[in-house]
Amino acid sequence: MKRWLLSSLFVFLVAILSSCGRGIPLEDFTISLMLGVDLDEENNLIISESSPVFNKDAKKKTETYQIKAESIRESRKKFDALATGVVTASKIQVLLIGKRVLEHEDWFPILDTVFRNPTFSINSRVIVVDGPVSDVISYEPEDKPQLPVHLKEVIDKNNERSRTVLTTLQVLHRQMYEKGITPSISEIKKGKNVELIGVSLLDKKGKYVDTLSIQESSLLLVLKDEQQQELTLSIPLKSLKDEGGIFHKNEVSIDVTQVKSKIKTKYDQGKFHFNYNIDMTVNIAERLFPVDRVKKKELEKMIAKELKSKFEGVIKKIQENKIDPIGLGLYARAYHYEQYKKVKEQWGEALAKSDINVTVKVKIKAMGAVK
Repeated sequence: MKRWLLSSLFVFLVAILSSCGRGIPLEDFTISLMLGVDLDEENNLIISESSPVFNKDAKKKTETYQIKAESIRESRKKFDALATGVVTASKIQVLLIGKRVLEHEDWFPILDTVFRNPTFSINSRVIVVDGPVSDVISYEPEDKPQLPVHLKEVIDKNNERSRTVLTTLQVLHRQMYEKGITPSISEIKKGKNVELIGVSLLDKKGKYVDTLSIQESSLLLVLKDEQQQELTLSIPLKSLKDEGGIFHKNEVSIDVTQVKSKIKTKYDQGKFHFNYNIDMTVNIAERLFPVDRVKKKELEKMIAKELKSKFEGVIKKIQENKIDPIGLGLYARAYHYEQYKKVKEQWGEALAKSDINVTVKVKIKAMGAVK
């Protein structure tokens, strides 16, 4: 009896394993790796799709389609009618959103089917395109991996180097529905190449309001306490007189090796107060002025002063646009819930009236290998 059961189990496993090998051939699939959402000049919704080609007889290794559709779900039927194989969206790496889409409020429901579809990866990177999405999705670099893989690596690498945010579909969904924070998404532009230019800032309804440069994006990550181990900043020391000429001789670049950031909150006189204390340990990576022009302690104070000014510039942008990409609303809710509850529906306006102060201290650990 026992031998019969073992024999039956063996036959069952062989049948299961052999059936797995008789699936659909890879060349019969159209595996979407990148999806684009944009508007044309007449505000028609344009959905784009990019897939690798596995057929050995094909001259092009990527197939791209762009169609007009009322929704992403409707575009699926049209893609099926055009594509060689069975279209699947389970492997999408990148979702591109044109800035024209973000110029309108309440565009977010366009992505409804993305979150309802259990096979759609919510870890897909979301990227804003400054310009037509078609310019990016049809770009085929000869010296780089396939574009979806390349863009994913660009975002991941620059996030690891504290140059941009990492916004996946899951993160974007949280930022859109969490009242204490507003969305921030990496932004790219197609010129001669496709390059990262900074971070797009959106308001609570998803409308584009401003862009942070790459260096400002690094400062935003520090304010969010999301900076990675590698963080490099280049700043001109305005208090150090520039001797003129074609070279900026008051420029210094620093590698930030450690950041300790503390934020204290209070509610007083009808508004919220946020006080940042940021301690940075840095190494001098580049200095374009002679070593004898300024002593180490004085240099630390100069760098701290310039960084404080740049942090305040980022905060000014945030308050002027009545947004909260930092997530200070989460602190307000945690520590001053009764006061926050009264303004949570208009948190952007409340933050614009808040006092946000930054204190920066810099300690130079090393001046470099060569004096």
